[in-house]
Amino acid sequence: MNQITLRIGFTDNTDLEVQSAAIDIVKFETHFDLSVTELSKQTHLLYLAWLAVSRLGKTGLEFEKWLESVANVEVADPKE
Repeated sequence: MNQITLRIGFTDNTDLEVQSAAIDIVKFETHFDLSVTELSKQTHLLYLAWLAVSRLGKTGLEFEKWLESVANVEVADPKE
């Protein structure tokens, strides 16, 4: 399983880079009934990012409330 590194930009102009873990991927696939290899919507990236941020203890907010602080999310280029 390949981990996915996500770069999150927040509305306060800060950035955070997080790496998914096996538990994040399992939770994602269970929630959406979709393989993580089929990430096709911005909602998918945001949810995976929120799972990782939550696991790391960087937010205690529920998903929808956390979204209010997010400006963008993208898969980080592994070559950077």
